[in-house]
Amino acid sequence: MALVNLVTSKYQLIVSEKTLGYMSKKELEDKVPELFKAYMRAYDKDRPDIKVVTAEQFSFPAEQFGYKGTWHIVFAYHKGQVQKIPVENYFGKSQSLLPDSMFLDCITGGFNSCYLYVHPQNATPLLEGSVELTDEEGIVLYNMIHLKPFARKKEFYETKYKEWKARSAAEESGEYEKVIKSLADKSLVKLSSSGAGAITLKGKNQSVHLGEIKKKYRMF
Repeated sequence: MALVNLVTSKYQLIVSEKTLGYMSKKELEDKVPELFKAYMRAYDKDRPDIKVVTAEQFSFPAEQFGYKGTWHIVFAYHKGQVQKIPVENYFGKSQSLLPDSMFLDCITGGFNSCYLYVHPQNATPLLEGSVELTDEEGIVLYNMIHLKPFARKKEFYETKYKEWKARSAAEESGEYEKVIKSLADKSLVKLSSSGAGAITLKGKNQSVHLGEIKKKYRMF
């Protein structure tokens, strides 16, 4: 039986996809070495981190293939075996992903990115668990993902404090800088010599687990 038939079952409607987090190239090499070799072949340079998505059903949207000079190189994985698949056969069609199988979607061209689709029951061993975060830490991580550096500090205070007096007092005490330091102590942020923070891969992973904090402060 062809490997791609082992990875997928019949075409079905998309049910759900959930971003689990991000893997580094080294993590992929350690945990799924067969796919790491395929990943290395797909990119000449600018090899991106791998976004891990859990799904039982998913699709490769037809309109994304060849969009603005990009192209998808897709590999099917099942129990240690890897096969490059003819992506033109899957444009716009829904796939059903089986346990113990994965799809690695390497997007190259104008902007390199990479997605690893895994069945939910196989996702846990791939990434670290979540770290407990304070509300303040969650707000800062969310802003680091979604905002330019110049806007993050202002947005932090405006999100956390609705009253001007409380906001002013927090700014005076340097609360934002304290939160950045706390995140750096947890290896979620890397500090430069000037004290500016940049989110780490571990921090990007933790930003996926901000559901309750996002709801509480209406961050969408």
